[in-house]
Amino acid sequence: MAGNVAEWCWNGDKKGARYILGGAWNTSSADYFEPGVGAPLSRIDGTGFRCVRNTATLPPPATSPVASSMRDLSKAQPASDEVFRIYRAMYAYDRTPLNAKVEPVKQDSADWRKEKITVAAAYGNERLALYLFVPAKIRPPYQTVVFFPSARVLDIANSEKLGDMKFIDYVIRSGRVVMYPIYKGTYERPAQEAGLATAAARETLIQQSKDLGRALDYLETRPDIDHDRFGYLGESMGAAQGVIFAAVDGRFKAVVFQDGGFFDERPLPGTDQVDFAPRLTAPVLMVSGKYDWVLGGKDVMLRLFGTPAADKRAVTFDTPHDVSEQRTDLIREVLTWLDKYLGEVN
Repeated sequence: MAGNVAEWCWNGDKKGARYILGGAWNTSSADYFEPGVGAPLSRIDGTGFRCVRNTATLPPPATSPVASSMRDLSKAQPASDEVFRIYRAMYAYDRTPLNAKVEPVKQDSADWRKEKITVAAAYGNERLALYLFVPAKIRPPYQTVVFFPSARVLDIANSEKLGDMKFIDYVIRSGRVVMYPIYKGTYERPAQEAGLATAAARETLIQQSKDLGRALDYLETRPDIDHDRFGYLGESMGAAQGVIFAAVDGRFKAVVFQDGGFFDERPLPGTDQVDFAPRLTAPVLMVSGKYDWVLGGKDVMLRLFGTPAADKRAVTFDTPHDVSEQRTDLIREVLTWLDKYLGEVN
């Protein structure tokens, strides 16, 4: 039940934590129906409890522990190089003409110039919209960070109102261009609804990867963009799937995953993050919440990355599945990472 606060429940998860159900006033709509967990003695902002008087004896399941549905990653074995070559080929596309067109767009900030460009998608006869945020008072050539948002944007019908801007506004203000593609399955580009472990979901994931590739292809046509300084920033859904995207496309010099981790079910062949993580070799920063219950296995993921140990880092905040609740610390960590691997801004 959604309310002013999320609610502590009696049920544990067999590991000492207790479930937290429902969303608070300051959480996303996903929290209304996804279960969370927390240490019993923690005092998480936005979490409370409901007082009730039971009219009858409770059935045992009402107070019994509930096992997590997260798959066991302790013995995860990535695919062999031979098998992975087949998986990677699934994401390949022909670099046909982009047929780029500039579209009118309303300006919404004095801190940047907003551009909208549409290009031919790498599949079907679709057009892919790309929003480009160019920082004010910065000289080109620009460093560029490509963004992939969270599932929060799936509730937004039109990209005229872009969601998750709080995760990238500070990157633009730091002097970097941010590219925000309208990926297949988001905003006005719906895809067939399906669970993660379905052929339809795999097709959408592959199309999104191609959208990302086409966005980079377009950036490489612009003389005001530094073609050697591309970064990737993914939030939640964009972080989880970004493991695959960044491994498939090797043009990123810095990668940031916020609120990322493994999906809680084993996906179909060709979409398992376990197979792609070792092939990601770019410098990667993971920023996660201590009480994140949406995506798990973060320590396993960090270990699996093919990035040299000195160039991968995990940071944990005292937050749930939204590290922007510690915004000042988030800004510091992300910009420090981008400065280190993309270089300081002109």
